Amino acid sequence: MKYPDYSRIKPKYAKTRLELECRYCKKMFWESRSKAIKKKRHYCSMKCYSNDRKENWTREEQNTYKGMTAYKSHRKYVKANPERIAHLKARRYAREKNADGTHTLEEWQELCKKFNQRCAKCLQSKKLTKDHIKPLSEKGSDYISNIQPLCRSCNSRKWKTYIYENPELIKD
Repeated sequence: MKYPDYSRIKPKYAKTRLELECRYCKKMFWESRSKAIKKKRHYCSMKCYSNDRKENWTREEQNTYKGMTAYKSHRKYVKANPERIAHLKARRYAREKNADGTHTLEEWQELCKKFNQRCAKCLQSKKLTKDHIKPLSEKGSDYISNIQPLCRSCNSRKWKTYIYENPELIKD
């Protein structure tokens, strides 16, 4: 005995459900309001989803379909964008410390250019890290005005002091 397809029958409580059009086969079907809000694309069945994915999605949209697992796809992105990942980790840390404000990756890169890609304390051209002038642990903000570029050794040595080194380095 085959069960009826309840997704195509108008429900008793239509207030909690929405009538949607399947992206692949264009048939109308009913889905709960909470599920419909979460999704970008709507399908009446897994078969329609599978067929649409195979036929219409771009390669970037279907990494996992083409044999690359989500984990491999993520590792590839992390390897290709190390600066972006470092920025996201720093933003998360600031959020966990309940810091006021935020800054973009572009603002950080602009600040590094102002300091001529050099450490603000030792003036050496090393890999730069973000240093909060007033530390986040001391209720400092995450605005770009509270950040200076320091090399890792200078940043570690500074610890919790409020030092703003070499403002003469900034190009005008």
